Amino acid sequence: MIIQRRTSRSHARRRGQALVEFALVIPIFLLMMVALFDLGRAVFAYNTLTNAAREGARIAIVNQNQPSIVARAKSQTAIVELNDPSVSVGFWQVAADGKADLSRPCNLVAVGCLAIVRFEATYRPITPIIANLLFKNGVTFAAISVLSVEYRCPNATFTAAQCPKQP
Repeated sequence: MIIQRRTSRSHARRRGQALVEFALVIPIFLLMMVALFDLGRAVFAYNTLTNAAREGARIAIVNQNQPSIVARAKSQTAIVELNDPSVSVGFWQVAADGKADLSRPCNLVAVGCLAIVRFEATYRPITPIIANLLFKNGVTFAAISVLSVEYRCPNATFTAAQCPKQP
């Protein structure tokens, strides 16, 4: 009987030790899992943001109506929770190196000018500890898309639907 008592006490101690180890490890494991989901959400948000800037630039190269460009770019981010998305649209002359010459805007947009669409938004992680310690104000993502104007809409007030197709 003495042998049986020692075995049962030893078994109870092992169960208690496993429970304490589990209680210490599970919060760290769950935090890492949720942080992994946050990382996936951040990558998806950034990818959506770059796609929105690209879509805005695609509209800008055939129709220079800025409200239409901004509306189209913002509509591409409807699936992602981004705080305060802002879109800026500019048309610039091409420099000798092929890049935008930011000192010479295209006042009268013509074929060959560069359409630059910049999209910026703030992403906030959902993991409470990571969000509060590292990213109190969120992370600001920015995406820029630059394309050459291919067609000038004859009427500047036309929306994307009203502007005739390129001849």
